[in-house]
Amino acid sequence: MPTRLASLVIDATDPAAAAQFWYIMLGGTATPGRGGCHRLVAPDLGGCGLDLVFVPQRWDKAVKNRIHLDLATESPHEYQVLTSLAADVGAVEVNVGQGPGVPWTVFRDPAGNEFCILEPGDLYHHTGPLAALVVDAEDPTRLATFWSAATGWPLLHTEENSAALRASERSGPWIEFLRVPDPRRGPHRIRLTLAATDDEADTSTLITQGASHHDGVFHDPEGNEFRVVPARVPT
Repeated sequence: MPTRLASLVIDATDPAAAAQFWYIMLGGTATPGRGGCHRLVAPDLGGCGLDLVFVPQRWDKAVKNRIHLDLATESPHEYQVLTSLAADVGAVEVNVGQGPGVPWTVFRDPAGNEFCILEPGDLYHHTGPLAALVVDAEDPTRLATFWSAATGWPLLHTEENSAALRASERSGPWIEFLRVPDPRRGPHRIRLTLAATDDEADTSTLITQGASHHDGVFHDPEGNEFRVVPARVPT
């Protein structure tokens, strides 16, 4: 399919501060854009070509996001350093029901969006600092199948409660879909952007694959918002 994953759009009360925070956590180049947006260009994300775009928030955060970032570490020492760094530059540790003893720590970034720092594990070797984009799903396999077709990332893992895509079998971050029983509530503050080479044909193909399009907004099969922009236009 000619669409490709181009960027992750993140609502923030202060896009400049959010971009600076994630520059510290991931690297790259933080640059201002139009309309108060800020972009983190080319962070070291395993060559997957994903930018992070921070935009002025459209509404206050009321529920846990259905998409969040997981950050990888390669040693217990790095895990301790990264969790301390996150707190030092404005993140707040939170409990979202994860329970005791899990091999990760949950934070909210300065914009209030959740992310996790993972203890070292074999699955996330060679991902770069971003281990995964994690998506809550009612039907992980169905949603992963749609996004595999939309992004061109192959579906490398599927079981009853989870499914995962990766641009390369050997390197780069994952997109993980985890079964979460809570249905989608309200609009998202984190959403994906696809770049398309042929607007009309690509839109038709996405709808055939299970997307919907109304009021100028695309939704995936579970109602998650996403954008489609021409490949020649900044995402």
